[in-house]
Amino acid sequence: MRYAITWIILAVGIAIGIGSVNWTFLRRIADRGVRGEATVIGLFPKSHNTLRYEYHVAGSSFQGQTQSRAPNRPLEQLAIGQPVVIYYDPEKPEDSVLGDPKPILQNETISVLLAATIVPTFIVVVWTRRTSRKKAIQAQAA
Repeated sequence: MRYAITWIILAVGIAIGIGSVNWTFLRRIADRGVRGEATVIGLFPKSHNTLRYEYHVAGSSFQGQTQSRAPNRPLEQLAIGQPVVIYYDPEKPEDSVLGDPKPILQNETISVLLAATIVPTFIVVVWTRRTSRKKAIQAQAA
C-alpha cells in the first residue's frame, strides 16, 4: 500500500511540476489564442532549428523565438522577412506560439503524462527491490 501511495504522490508531483512549465501556458493559448501573422526576423538552424519572429498587436511590437510548427513551413524553407502564422493571448499579447497551439498542447500533454508515469514507476521499482534485498539479507542474518 505504501508503494502505491508513494507512486501516486510522485506522479502528481511530477505532473504538476513539469506541467507548470509549459502546459498551462499552452493550454491558455490553445483555449483563447487569436490567430495572427508574424514576420521572420532571424533563423538559427544551429540552435535547435529555431527562428525569431516579430508581430504587432494594438500598435505594440512583440517578439518570440521557437521552432517552426504547422501550418508553417520547416525552418529550412523559410527566409527572413517571410510571414508565419502565430497564435497569441489577447489578454497578454506578449505570449505567443509559432503555429497551431492545439497539436503543440497535445504533444506537451503526452510528454507530461509519460514523465508522470515512467519516473514514479522507476523510483518505486528501485525502492521495492532495495527493500526486498534488505529484508532478505536481514532474514539470512537471523
